[in-house]
Amino acid sequence: MSTVWFRDLGFYNNPFSIKPAAFHDNVIGYEKVVDEVSYGILNNKLVVLEGEYGNGKSTILRRLLHDFGGKKQVIYYSCNRVDARLNVKKLLNGRYGFLGKLFDMKPKDMILLLDEAQDLGSKDYQKLYSYYQEGFFKSIVLVGKGIQKEDISKEFKPHLKEIDLESVDEETAVKIIKKRVGDLNLLTDSVIKKIFNKSGNNVRLLLKNCEEACKYSVQTGRKKVNEDVLAHIFKEKIELVEEKISPKKVEKKVKKAEVKETIKETVKVKEPMKVKIKEKEEEKIEVKKVVKKKVVKKAVKKKEEEKISNKKSNNVYDPERYKDMMHASAEELLNAPTDDLF
Repeated sequence: MSTVWFRDLGFYNNPFSIKPAAFHDNVIGYEKVVDEVSYGILNNKLVVLEGEYGNGKSTILRRLLHDFGGKKQVIYYSCNRVDARLNVKKLLNGRYGFLGKLFDMKPKDMILLLDEAQDLGSKDYQKLYSYYQEGFFKSIVLVGKGIQKEDISKEFKPHLKEIDLESVDEETAVKIIKKRVGDLNLLTDSVIKKIFNKSGNNVRLLLKNCEEACKYSVQTGRKKVNEDVLAHIFKEKIELVEEKISPKKVEKKVKKAEVKETIKETVKVKEPMKVKIKEKEEEKIEVKKVVKKKVVKKAVKKKEEEKISNKKSNNVYDPERYKDMMHASAEELLNAPTDDLF
């Protein structure tokens, strides 16, 4: 077995390479976009091509360099360099090398490809329009994500052509990989689609993840990339992301955890207090019930006593009351040897 994994699969170079020099003609899924940009160049337009990172912008630029280059007609420049401001004069002088810089020689009808153009400002666009108007550039292509179109000079507006680079679909993703590796048994169409979805439908991440999956499968002696391989690959990525968390963030997380624990402890302390308070309230309620019962009982007793008292008062001797009932005189009843009347 070779020490280089792709050699064991029969490839001389890494088939999933994303380096600019590799597969420069491979524009599967972007043919229509390339045609639109090429049409804009041929019609002297300011072309604005926007798309997400890793979705094929660099691939399209390489294709444009291939199609329009060769006659020193194309200038490529990445705007994210440390130099900050775009030096258009320097770019044009560079066409003639040392003599161009020495004698300020500038070519005409050039095609300017500006990568990472989201870093350009309004002053840069003013300079570009000045050189464009004088005929030094016949077309300018801006490539990037989040390009500030409001900064583009209003004089440029009639010549502006905007193109959005959309993500490719699953079938196109399979074609891109097949174009690189052919009918490789290690990667089935369904597995490529799964990797594509797990890669956020991003072509560059698709290539990187396919590379990792194939490399791991070869190293572990697997004949196919299966679910275990995918689980291993994407789990590793999660772990790597977690490892890259800065100490400050970790410290914040620890502090948050400590606060949560403190809150939990506070809740734990408060809960018994709540129980005690509840018990006391219940005791108060019970006391109130007992007091109420006593009051009611006392009231009932009082009523009963009043009834008895009434009965007694009713039974108090009244000579006139018993006169007719007993058919006897008051004196006779009073002298009777009994207390039934009382």
